[in-house]
Amino acid sequence: MKYIVIDIETTGLYPERGDRIIEIAALPIVDDRLLIEKSYNQLINPGIMIPENITNLVNITDDMVKDAPSIDKVLPEFLDYIGNTPLIAHNASFDIGFLNFYLKALNMKRIENRIIDTLILSREVFDTEKTHNLDIVAERLGLKENIKRHRALGDSILTAKVFLKLRNML
Repeated sequence: MKYIVIDIETTGLYPERGDRIIEIAALPIVDDRLLIEKSYNQLINPGIMIPENITNLVNITDDMVKDAPSIDKVLPEFLDYIGNTPLIAHNASFDIGFLNFYLKALNMKRIENRIIDTLILSREVFDTEKTHNLDIVAERLGLKENIKRHRALGDSILTAKVFLKLRNML
């Protein structure tokens, strides 16, 4: 079985208010193995300044993205990479919603892949718990590894590990 775990980093929470994608990553899982060496990871020049609070959170600076390609160059490449493979994300409505907002703005095909949301899986497994952010879920599952959080590839790796554990628990 093959899946692709995706994650994005953005300048804010609301694409309709002008927030932009600044990094995108996709990590294949094949037969329960994370294929990190075959991952897709790309910084994106948002065409605007990255707010200081975002830089402090994700450690992506304006200097890091100044020579990166723009979203209109990255999205076709990303869509080719994911194809029709089922996608996994934590709080998938955010990532897919953001991506589809920009795909629509660029008159491109929206993502219609099957989506598996580890946030929803966590709510099923830990149905008496109220908090299901990625860090809390990973801690509940005993995943205390040194993974670069709040970067798209690091979050994809952690989400992949969370998915595999949650799936086995279900």
